[in-house]
Amino acid sequence: MRSFPIVLTIVATMLCVTPSAHADRIGGGNSLIWVGLNGNRAQLLTSPLDVEEGDEVGVHGAYSYFLSDAWTIVASGGLDTGNRRLEVGVVPPFKYASHSWNVRLGCDRYAFINDDVAFYAGPGLLYWKGHAEIPDQGFGVSHMPDVHETAFNARLGMLANLTGHVGLFGHIGQSIGSNSSDQGGVKATWWSSSHEGSVGLSLDF
Repeated sequence: MRSFPIVLTIVATMLCVTPSAHADRIGGGNSLIWVGLNGNRAQLLTSPLDVEEGDEVGVHGAYSYFLSDAWTIVASGGLDTGNRRLEVGVVPPFKYASHSWNVRLGCDRYAFINDDVAFYAGPGLLYWKGHAEIPDQGFGVSHMPDVHETAFNARLGMLANLTGHVGLFGHIGQSIGSNSSDQGGVKATWWSSSHEGSVGLSLDF
């Protein structure tokens, strides 16, 4: 995920010089559908007393409705997964996987450079749920406790038309949230600050 801002910068540069064939600027009454790839920092319990952060990647989908020429309301969500392997000397490697899903409701403010390229930024409320899975000595996996996160999320991104009603989008965001887990008599709560980002194709109508 550290490389995501660099990738987004490259994509944004390409979008600025890409020729397009969009007839009119999107605005009030229009809708956008996004489908793309997502990356985030997962909050996980790998033991009842051990909180871990880990990178995940997955798919992202969103629907935006333009309330005016500048403001949209946005509903989005995604599925993500991650894999980690830690090796220390002669100790057997420690491996675990993670799985999560998320939903977000928010709004974005658009600033158009021209009819085909716009920056957007906005706040939202994010709900995230995920867990770690640890191999059980070759006899399957142990499902670690689910973690629930409720977070304030803010993001900054770019939208650019490619041709007709199809375009590219990309954003980076930051989430500040409250995490909790309660399973088998073990309760844990903690605060976190983590980043996320998405990039993919858009369709306006």
